[in-house]
Amino acid sequence: MKKILLFLTILFFSTNLIAEEIIMKCKHYRYKFISDNSNVSIYSAHIERDKKNYHKFCPDKVADDNKHFLKSVEGAEMIITDYKVTCLTAKAVMQNGGIGTESTSITNFKDLTRNSEGYWNGKKFNQSEKCKREKI
Repeated sequence: MKKILLFLTILFFSTNLIAEEIIMKCKHYRYKFISDNSNVSIYSAHIERDKKNYHKFCPDKVADDNKHFLKSVEGAEMIITDYKVTCLTAKAVMQNGGIGTESTSITNFKDLTRNSEGYWNGKKFNQSEKCKREKI
């Protein structure tokens, strides 16, 4: 009886470690929303380049998980409101030489949409896409 009670207790607490996880697949990226009792974390992975090796979404600095594509970043801020994640970036320089400036992206995990605008290599861009939820 003690073993069964112990097993049920472990099962109960281990299933509550991650209260919610949503994976959203868009045209070029997968986005992951992880919410537990204390915070929300957002990750992304380029479908071809990263496969399913996720890195922190909207990075504010070059780190081990993003240095393979990000050379430098300035003025990055992430705002999370419920299931909507807004990423504001003043400037991002990529390893391939691409430069993004004045970028705003809104990733909505509830509506499964992604909208972004800004400048890429000096040219204005505006992108909207409908994404799909992936099973975990």
